Amino acid sequence: MSRILAAALLCAVLMLGMHACKTPTDNLDLIVNTSALAKSPVLVRLVNANASSTTSIPNNVAVSISGPGAGLVQVDGGGTNFTASNGILPLSLTKSANVSPGNPVTFTLYVAVNGFAPTSKTITLTSNDVSTVVLPLVEYAHPVDGTAATVKTNAISAGTTSAINVNTTASGSTTEASSISIPAGTELQDANGAVISSSQLKTSVVYFGTTNTNAYSAFPGGFDATNAIGPNGQKLTAGGSFVTAGLMSINMVAGNTEVKHFSKPVTVRMQINQNLVNPQTHQKVKTGDIIPIWSLNEKTGQWTYEGTSAVAQDEGGKLVTTFQITHLSAWSANWYGSVCSSPLTINLRIPNISQPVTGDYQIALVTANNQPVNTLNLNEVKDGYTTTVTGVPAGMGDLKVIVYSRSNGELKEIGETAAFSACEQGSVNVTLNIVSVPSYIKTNIKITARCTNKQVVAYPSAWLTIKDVTTGTTTSVYMADGLASSNLIDGHSYSINTVYSGKTYNSAAFKLDKSSGVTIPEVDGLSGTTSYSSATNTIDVDATFMLTDCN
Repeated sequence: MSRILAAALLCAVLMLGMHACKTPTDNLDLIVNTSALAKSPVLVRLVNANASSTTSIPNNVAVSISGPGAGLVQVDGGGTNFTASNGILPLSLTKSANVSPGNPVTFTLYVAVNGFAPTSKTITLTSNDVSTVVLPLVEYAHPVDGTAATVKTNAISAGTTSAINVNTTASGSTTEASSISIPAGTELQDANGAVISSSQLKTSVVYFGTTNTNAYSAFPGGFDATNAIGPNGQKLTAGGSFVTAGLMSINMVAGNTEVKHFSKPVTVRMQINQNLVNPQTHQKVKTGDIIPIWSLNEKTGQWTYEGTSAVAQDEGGKLVTTFQITHLSAWSANWYGSVCSSPLTINLRIPNISQPVTGDYQIALVTANNQPVNTLNLNEVKDGYTTTVTGVPAGMGDLKVIVYSRSNGELKEIGETAAFSACEQGSVNVTLNIVSVPSYIKTNIKITARCTNKQVVAYPSAWLTIKDVTTGTTTSVYMADGLASSNLIDGHSYSINTVYSGKTYNSAAFKLDKSSGVTIPEVDGLSGTTSYSSATNTIDVDATFMLTDCN
């Protein structure tokens, strides 16, 4: 007879003489491990593309998720409250997802923040590995170098325009200009084709040039041409990559309604960097070169082929591409190519440094002209790290691998290969220029989530963002069943942040000190203690946060 059944029988026998009877399990917590409830963890971070701007991303940003795999996407802790808290959105796939290279899961993020150009990012997951995505947003008032932005308001009459011109101008960091010309008598229409009866038109434009790495990083939609709708009206299912000559993010609002269609063709003109290399001719772009024109539905991440444009020379001697549009989206002049039959293996080499170096890094596969065609984000780099890149573009000339470190959104190169033939190379080594590494101490982190409405203790599987308050840098690590580890610096002050079930939990800053344990005070519900083990030379962090509603 089980102990619980015996206790129940005893309770029945003694019921007349007692007011209540408890089973032996009444004061025990139900322990829940959560890693089996989620697959393929993805940390999405929203950052201002301009690291010099003092404008922060708002505390809470709604993110929409669409695409064929959208139904399998959840936030850490479960649910579909896709809100980025303090720029952080931790995602994973539900336990029912069976992701593999032969059964990928693809979905698209769309983000629209007041004061920033809207953007999207399509994510394809092919394994249960942990990954990160950085989504830089371009601010209209302080655009990142390599872009130009303008916001203009014009009077209209009952949804019909006089002649309107909206221009972005060249500057020190963006050497090309762009323009939109709306002819007089054009009716502004909503998504259903109805005329928008309004007296005011607000136009917001960002021009993305081809001269700056950080501008490339913020390129709406990225450079993956897989599933783009090609010239024959069919998806490019064989895959491919874009090499861009420039993009314009155009958004118009008449009154309070988004403009999506025009009754007359609107002319778009983009100047082209005269040092840009045409990836098909492998020569500098010149008058007469033909460039395909594509539109991007930023809400769904869908690229659509719209035609071609011949490169010409404008009145000032600049190279320019001109085309007409009748609907609104982002518009881009992009060459595209198919992919190699085999993947590329990238091996990192860090001389004289054996331990992993934590931080925020990006591996980019670029053209010989430094235009990215594929990127990967990492939370640490180490000697001997190897990754395999699929979807390597063919017919784009020789390629290179560049590795960047990222600080507050800004990319800085720390390693680069010589140009090589990607389809023939198979494998390439890239040496990183990391001069010195701090004296790290391994820090083991254990976090418990306790429920206030039930006797449940959960060991959460979630992302931790650890901020080095001393230096201002951050690193993110994935915690499985309440356990994570990271290399931190003894004597530096840190704070810990996690987002779980749509709610943010923060600790106050605490000094990591192996000479004595410390108490970690809470700011938003996360608190704990630290202790040092001289036997293993490790610091243990034991922390807890409270869940107010456990389902």
